[in-house]
Amino acid sequence: MRFALPFLLITGCSLAAPTSGKPVGEGVSRAEFEVRTNGTDLVKMTVLYPSTAAGSPLGTSMPGVVFIQGGFVGTKRYEWQAEALARSGYVVVLPENQLELAFFSIDYGQAARGLLVSPPSGSLLEDLVNPDRIAVAGHSLGSVVAMKLALGGGFAAVVLEAGFPDSADTAAAMAFTKPSLSLAGELDCSARLDPVRAGWNTIGAPTAFTVLEGVTHYQFTDADTEDRERDCPPSVELNDAHERIEQALISFLDAAMSDGTVGEARLRLIPRATVEVR
Repeated sequence: MRFALPFLLITGCSLAAPTSGKPVGEGVSRAEFEVRTNGTDLVKMTVLYPSTAAGSPLGTSMPGVVFIQGGFVGTKRYEWQAEALARSGYVVVLPENQLELAFFSIDYGQAARGLLVSPPSGSLLEDLVNPDRIAVAGHSLGSVVAMKLALGGGFAAVVLEAGFPDSADTAAAMAFTKPSLSLAGELDCSARLDPVRAGWNTIGAPTAFTVLEGVTHYQFTDADTEDRERDCPPSVELNDAHERIEQALISFLDAAMSDGTVGEARLRLIPRATVEVR
């Protein structure tokens, strides 16, 4: 009997499979899943989705997004983005990577996609997501991993926030034909514009490069404290930055998921943004 518990853990029994979540805002709920990967790794996955006031899923066959955290930045700090996407009809899953470094657990992103495509029977995710309409997005180091995941297949689009592809992936990135968006902050001191633009130039069309005036690196998260402490202050308030980031994400993803384009017309409507498309 002493071996019963380890056996149950290894075989994946009793993993969390909630049938409803906790409302976190109007029309949006949050739930936590656990997914087995690599045989023994038990990975926490936070899911935000369109819901009723009681936390039940609202709709079926919706588009999904796998969001990859930046280095040493907790997934909780990106939930504002997930909530915004959920309000617009997306189901978003954020895998919790080892040591908050996605580069060491790239397969967690594929496990997150697997959760959306083949969720536990009877869970709130059952029939919730269209497997052909799943995008992957990431911030900073997470964008490097997001591009690797996109190149591996299974994703309909990719978003790179304040980051760029690994130079080792240049040849594959140039041959990439799914829609992509590189979203940059004009005043980002951690992922400066020149290398971000250079990285964007290695990605195949259709793709868009959007620079948000006055925005800094950590304004993609829930606070810009790190930017200010590092003498890299933004010239716009956090709420304004968030509004424009949200607008860019939804403009791009709506187009990418519907007709395979980058949503150029809507991207160009974003206040104080510079947009290049090819």
